[in-house]
Amino acid sequence: MAEKLLRYYSYVSETHGFSGKFELAKQTKVPSTKASLEPDSPELITLFKKAVEKITGKPAPDF
Repeated sequence: MAEKLLRYYSYVSETHGFSGKFELAKQTKVPSTKASLEPDSPELITLFKKAVEKITGKPAPDF
């Protein structure tokens, strides 16, 4: 469960630190602690990819 969502958190954390991680939680309304319990649904993956792109300024990787 939520393997991809957690990978997006790791990616943003590595590239933009805590502030990026905080921004990802804010934009998706899914905190990292809750992301591990959420399913990797197509809707959530799309939401996370859009947020990652806004935060990093680059297309989100496909995990």
